[in-house]
Amino acid sequence: MAEKPETFGQLLRRLRKENGDMSLRDLAGKLGVSFPYLSQIEADVAKPSEELVAKIAKLFNQDVEKLTFSARNVADQIREIKEKFPNVSMPFFRKALKDDK
Repeated sequence: MAEKPETFGQLLRRLRKENGDMSLRDLAGKLGVSFPYLSQIEADVAKPSEELVAKIAKLFNQDVEKLTFSARNVADQIREIKEKFPNVSMPFFRKALKDDK
């Protein structure tokens, strides 16, 4: 069975710990957000804005696109792709799902 992907909150916690075991309060100060808000993000209760994700990516020298993808709901992204590219996306998703089996 495939392992569940790391949530954005888990990723954020791992990045904090890997970078000098930075406290949540210290990170909140560096990012210019409140400690409670950042705590909710790390607990996967709240989702960060794209602006905040960009700040986190810069601070931890991470790929902003990968962090943005991790922070957003993938189902929402798939829905957006389907709406923007209806003639291309559905055949692509069907083929990808077939190839995955």
